[in-house]
Amino acid sequence: MPRSSELSDFEKGIIIGYHKCGRSLRDISSDLKYPKSTVAYVIKKWNLSGDCRNVPQVGRPTKLGDRDRRVLTREIRKNRTQPMALIREQFQQASGSIVSMNTIRKEAHLHGFHGRAAAHKPLITKSNRAARLMWYKAHRN
Repeated sequence: MPRSSELSDFEKGIIIGYHKCGRSLRDISSDLKYPKSTVAYVIKKWNLSGDCRNVPQVGRPTKLGDRDRRVLTREIRKNRTQPMALIREQFQQASGSIVSMNTIRKEAHLHGFHGRAAAHKPLITKSNRAARLMWYKAHRN
C-alpha cells in the first residue's frame, strides 16, 4: 500500500468491523496488510467520534506545489538582490506557473528570504578618526 494514499470509507468500515468482532490490533493489521498505526488511528477516531469517514479538505488549495517552491528558492538564490518583479519573471519562465507578486513574496518569506537593507556605517577617514579621538578625550569624564 502506498504511503500517501488515504483509506476509503469502505476500507475503514472493514477495520471497524474487525474491531467490533473482537480482533486485536495486530491481527487486523496482519490480515488486511495495513500498518498498525493506520489501524490504531481508524479505531481511535471511531471510538472518539463514532464516525471515521473521510471529510473534504478545508480551505483553498495552495497555488504552488513542492516542485514550484523548489524552483522559486533556486531562482531567488541565483541573485538575492534582484527586484521581485524580475524574480517573478524568471520563476514563470522556469516553472511555467503564473502567480502574482504577493504569492512570490509570501513564499519567499516562508522560506526565509526577506528584503532588508544593510546598516549604514560612517565613513572614517584619517582626519575623521583624529577628530573622533579628540572628541573622545575631551568628553571622557
